Amino acid sequence: MTPTFDRSTPRERVAGVLLAVGLLAGPAATHLYWMLGGTWGLHRSVGGQIEQTTTTGIRVVAAVVLVLVLAAVLIVLARAGVWRQTLVPDRVIRMLAWAVAGVFLLEALASFTYSREYEWWLYGPVSLVLGLLALVVAHSSAVERQTVHGPPRQAVSPH
Repeated sequence: MTPTFDRSTPRERVAGVLLAVGLLAGPAATHLYWMLGGTWGLHRSVGGQIEQTTTTGIRVVAAVVLVLVLAAVLIVLARAGVWRQTLVPDRVIRMLAWAVAGVFLLEALASFTYSREYEWWLYGPVSLVLGLLALVVAHSSAVERQTVHGPPRQAVSPH
């Protein structure tokens, strides 16, 4: 087995861990709550009144988003060099990390520009912070590893 080393900086690792914790504490926890039937934060208006039940459709979508957020956590940890996975190629992890950053930055833009009464003050800033942390992680060099083979071979002298 050939040992490898990561070229990630402490800043990139900290950003990766903060992003993973933020994803678990924010979007993952919220979507788990909605999947289990919670209604806070949905603010779905039916007939002028906020609906107090969670439909099956909302629960299914929340479950799908929860799986995607958990996948994003694994991508972030792999890209930041915190988790060394061998299943997915490094190039794919790098592209997916950029996709995670793009998704959260677009969500922040949508939250700030779309005139939603309740969401702009919470989802916009949270998505912006997660997107900026994801940019740091996506731009990191943690995944580009160099293989360590040991000392160079010495040429054998004929003397």
